[in-house]
Amino acid sequence: MLSLTLRCGAEYFLDGLLVETILSNLGATDLAAVAATCSSLRRPCEAVAATSLRLLLVRMQTEPVRAELVRGAIARLMLWELIAADCHLWLQADERYLTLAERFGTSYVQACADRSGSGHGAYSHLNGPEFLPDALHGCGVFLFDGAAVLKTRPFTEPIPQPITLMVVAKARGDTTIIDALGTSSSRFELCHGYPTGWHPSPEICITASGHDAPPQRSLRGSTRGTGEWHIYTAVFDARRSELYVDGSCEATGKSVGGNRLDGLSIGCDHNGVFFLIGAIAEVRLFRCNLPAAARVAIELGLAHRYGLEAQYCHQPPPEAPPSPSRSRSRFCLRTAAAAAGLRSSLRSPSFGASSSSV
Repeated sequence: MLSLTLRCGAEYFLDGLLVETILSNLGATDLAAVAATCSSLRRPCEAVAATSLRLLLVRMQTEPVRAELVRGAIARLMLWELIAADCHLWLQADERYLTLAERFGTSYVQACADRSGSGHGAYSHLNGPEFLPDALHGCGVFLFDGAAVLKTRPFTEPIPQPITLMVVAKARGDTTIIDALGTSSSRFELCHGYPTGWHPSPEICITASGHDAPPQRSLRGSTRGTGEWHIYTAVFDARRSELYVDGSCEATGKSVGGNRLDGLSIGCDHNGVFFLIGAIAEVRLFRCNLPAAARVAIELGLAHRYGLEAQYCHQPPPEAPPSPSRSRSRFCLRTAAAAAGLRSSLRSPSFGASSSSV
């Protein structure tokens, strides 16, 4: 039973289960407003936010990390709600989200639904990849044989940077994993290619520069295309671009170009020349530069799902700043600042550089 005393002196008693049911239907911003308005509801709001946060992280298949982005369950829920809203595309080689065609006993992908809810599914282009169930740690994968391609529909508007692209894939040789949509698109590529000298297995590279000619700007890592599974995280953010492989930062601090992204070609470059020889298990696209702790949490979830924990290099993000005073005035300032500033901070180019900026 929860007791509330109004300013007029009237006292009310509310059933705790009823209060929890009502609060559980509120988002983080509304929970922050309720908690700041009524001190008696502050603790129930935090408890509901903690439960909602756990459920959200399970839906996003992320692993909690010790270093938090911000203090307090409501503020953390608010930030993860924004990250979930910025997930522009989520493709997974899970049979529940696939439309398959059987040919001679082999399953080929005709369509893959978008798990983000944004409606950006991918469809076979000429030849769809083969679907292999239970191929990677009990999970399905798309097998690309050097001719298969999946493409999204054109995005309503080209997406500006910052953009974070996460891919669980294996690739062999001079090959493109993902690029922009088609021949009229500007390059937006994650590949093993553009070597300074010929090599049978070029290093990983990201670029959003140019169109047909070799890119003038790019970031190059050290991982080569030798057919091993990796978690690739490419942050396209002008001069703050970064490239991670299995959690380890392989390149940063250099511009990759300023192109926008109009859609995805999965398994070949936008000109249809360099095709993927390898496989892809999952693709996620965020319209932001993810905070370090959020990036690590999502990568850890991918490593756990696909059995890649042994090779994942967990670089702990910076610790969050100490919690402010729990006085009502400081609480109101904190929640108001979070509600007003988290979205603009998440979209700012430099936010991903440090998780302690909130």
